[in-house]
Amino acid sequence: MERLEHIILESFKKRAAQDVMWWEGSWLTGADLLDLVEKDRAALEAAGFKEGQRLMTLLPNCPALEALALAVWSLKGTLIPMNMRAGVDNLLPTIDLVQPFAIVVSRGDDKAASGVRRYPVVETEVAGALDAFRGVERKSTDPDWAVFFTTSGTTGMPKAVPLTHSNFIANVRSLPEHIDLRESDTMLWVLPNFHSFGLTLGMLLPHFMNCKVTVVGVFMPPLKVLQAIQASGADVLFFVPAMVEFLKRSAAHNTIDIKNVRLVITGGDRLNTALDQASIDLFGHPILEGYGTTECSPVISCNPSYENRKVGTIGKVLPGYEWKVVDAQGAELPPETPGVLMVRGPAVFHGYYEAPEVTAERLHADGWYDTGDVVKYDADGFLTVLDRLTDIIIVGGFNVYPQEVERILNAHPAVAQAAVVSMHHAVNGEIPRAFIVLKEGANVTDRDIIEYCKGKLANYKVPRKVDFVESLPVSANGKILRRKLREMA
Repeated sequence: MERLEHIILESFKKRAAQDVMWWEGSWLTGADLLDLVEKDRAALEAAGFKEGQRLMTLLPNCPALEALALAVWSLKGTLIPMNMRAGVDNLLPTIDLVQPFAIVVSRGDDKAASGVRRYPVVETEVAGALDAFRGVERKSTDPDWAVFFTTSGTTGMPKAVPLTHSNFIANVRSLPEHIDLRESDTMLWVLPNFHSFGLTLGMLLPHFMNCKVTVVGVFMPPLKVLQAIQASGADVLFFVPAMVEFLKRSAAHNTIDIKNVRLVITGGDRLNTALDQASIDLFGHPILEGYGTTECSPVISCNPSYENRKVGTIGKVLPGYEWKVVDAQGAELPPETPGVLMVRGPAVFHGYYEAPEVTAERLHADGWYDTGDVVKYDADGFLTVLDRLTDIIIVGGFNVYPQEVERILNAHPAVAQAAVVSMHHAVNGEIPRAFIVLKEGANVTDRDIIEYCKGKLANYKVPRKVDFVESLPVSANGKILRRKLREMA
């Protein structure tokens, strides 16, 4: 059976004398990375790490993380990348669930280490090898599980999504079949490693393609990202949409001249199509919007090229997946009819860790995965996400998809960003409420926005309340936190 470390280590050996990874102004060769992997493997073996154990990392994107992952996999263990700034209260329930052998933090990062020291904590240089340490052996899990990604469900309790080597390999290999990716590319890895989009496209894909990768530890400040793209020659850029907005604002106040970009791809959250022009202004190219879920390793669909894209859609489903759009009874729906997207294929996970009831809700016995996303598709197979099932607003019995309303709001010349959530109403049950970030210097009233919407939306879809805010709350992955907005509502 193929495994990730076999493919990536072979890529490093092939490029032993070549530049492979750009990090803080310098290039590491394949030989440099192989050396780090060997040192980490030796440190893990000396610490007592065995097959089926799990190593947790609280690290930025960095050469050390790539090397650690390969060392862990070569010992048939599992990597658990976590958000180093998630906070103790958020981390501990997840740590207790997955029971790591040890937790790795970067040298001197006391903020990440504090509060988790009931587990062994070991430091590493971000471009170096692990310190000597001793871990604690835990319950053994499947050695084919490459990575655990963790998330909190609607209950607030942590869920762990184990993805196998085969899951990742299937997903990564389908990407160049669908999108024009080349061995000559230099790909940007700035998406967080604890997010499946970041790990798959930033840490794995470049080495499957034998191409270079530009590594940026964290996204903030955005100017550092723009400078890294310019200095390293990165030409294939992966972002979540919120990043493009921040980069646009940064570029407006700094002198940046980026001419080498070939592709700009976003996923992880819905794309405000107004950002298409921002991408053209910044990078010389519009955006190819894609879509995925952690449970699918993660990419499900993407607009395949600038010649064959449909703005406002998430493109076509990648090769290797079966897919269908179904109603509440599971019956397949025709084009242009809203329903839930179901997918099946080798990139789809096999179930949540130690959560059979939750698994049964989303993963059918015949392998079909319920994404929970309401979509429609056109005659060419291009998908449009309407919303999460849980985000639908029901106004007097009529379904309102927030994204549909947001698309109208984002087209207003004064609006930089908009998000729509439900608000309780004594008569209609729920009504739409809009939260809006205005463009710099813009001056409109809530009545102006409501009147604008009345000419473009059915009456029941028009926001009944409009709040102007400085910014929208976003998660560490760059997704708008509708729950926080609903709490405000």
